[in-house]
Amino acid sequence: MKIHPLVKEVLITTEEINQKCFELGQKISHYYLNEHPTQYNTILCLGLLKGCIPFMAKLITQLVGVECETEYMIVSSYFGGVKSNETPQILFDLPMLITNRDILLVEDIIDSGKTIKMIKYYLYIKGARSVKVVTLLDKKSGRKVDLVTDWYGFDVPPDFLIGFGLDYQERLRNLPYIAIIDQDKIKNWKWTTKR
Repeated sequence: MKIHPLVKEVLITTEEINQKCFELGQKISHYYLNEHPTQYNTILCLGLLKGCIPFMAKLITQLVGVECETEYMIVSSYFGGVKSNETPQILFDLPMLITNRDILLVEDIIDSGKTIKMIKYYLYIKGARSVKVVTLLDKKSGRKVDLVTDWYGFDVPPDFLIGFGLDYQERLRNLPYIAIIDQDKIKNWKWTTKR
């Protein structure tokens, strides 16, 4: 596998991501089938764009015995940079009613926790029956609010990460692994047509 030149270190491999998605799918399926039965055996998987796409696509294929609908919101806290802004903003809202729905909020990474905490509160205000949170990556060292995820894949360090949905200036989301970006290289990095 070719490693992108902006990668300082591959943190989580494609194989490890695949295995973790399988494990999370088993746990979530068990919860909704046995501990929290849903109306019509259906949950609403709500992804926060854009970073959630690879993780959510892989995760929902691992849900066994549970029906799921998918929807998306755009809530921005980074705006293409490397540090989170103070106040998350809803840029694209849910296009449907969610009264009495069981929602699985799907995120690629949770850092400060501000965005997820705000969205959970917002979904309950809109009438959700339950809101559970699953994230592939949990950056607990960055927490600024009281938030514990219901399910997560990997604890990650406070480095800036790229790949598998995580971006730098909207690029590098398509890397099939999760890596630490080389902070020295990005200072003078020029995007070219071929590498």
